[in-house]
Amino acid sequence: MNIIDIKGKLHDERVLAVIALSMYMPTKEKLNSRADKYESDAGVSAFACDDNGSVCGIIILRHIVNDEFEIMAIATDSAHRNQGAASRLLAFAVDTLKCGIIRAETDDDAVGFYRSYGFQVDSLGEKYPGCVRYLCTWKIL
Repeated sequence: MNIIDIKGKLHDERVLAVIALSMYMPTKEKLNSRADKYESDAGVSAFACDDNGSVCGIIILRHIVNDEFEIMAIATDSAHRNQGAASRLLAFAVDTLKCGIIRAETDDDAVGFYRSYGFQVDSLGEKYPGCVRYLCTWKIL
């Protein structure tokens, strides 16, 4: 598996299929709108884990200020889960972008990943009906 820069390729159907895994009720319109937003934002960086031409994972981060970044999307396709793709993407992004602090907002489904990676997890409570959200913060030493 190789990590590649996908900024400028976010409308590729293979990339959109993995981005969809990070979204609540994705539609083609929502996916294309999100890709447009990421593509047009100079502060957004996007990377994918490529396995012989197959996009098996993605990470999209937005630069906040100085060495602070926010994860906008991170996902791994089902065939490549639990094989370290998300961890490799996160490590690559930290190294490439020189991240000092990374934040992400997530739900119950992904909070375990962030905890296992060393993020501090704080509950934001039930932000949406029936949906507890968490703010995950990682200060890289």
